[in-house]
Amino acid sequence: MPQLNLTTQADKQAEIAPYLQKLKTQMDKRIDVWSRLPREKKKKWVKSGKDPIMSMSWTIYKYLDKFFGEVNDD
Repeated sequence: MPQLNLTTQADKQAEIAPYLQKLKTQMDKRIDVWSRLPREKKKKWVKSGKDPIMSMSWTIYKYLDKFFGEVNDD
């Protein structure tokens, strides 16, 4: 079984964290509109490719959903 070395992961997390915060900031700008849209319009928005932040976020979401699967947060 492959070994996973986690010794430098705190450094990686510190490197990535500012980018994730910037993504969250950009997504926060969209949440008001997003929350009011019906499902069909949300799908069109994501699939249109006109909003690169939304497209990237959707790609990340799909990856994480596949990675974690169904999670029971107990």
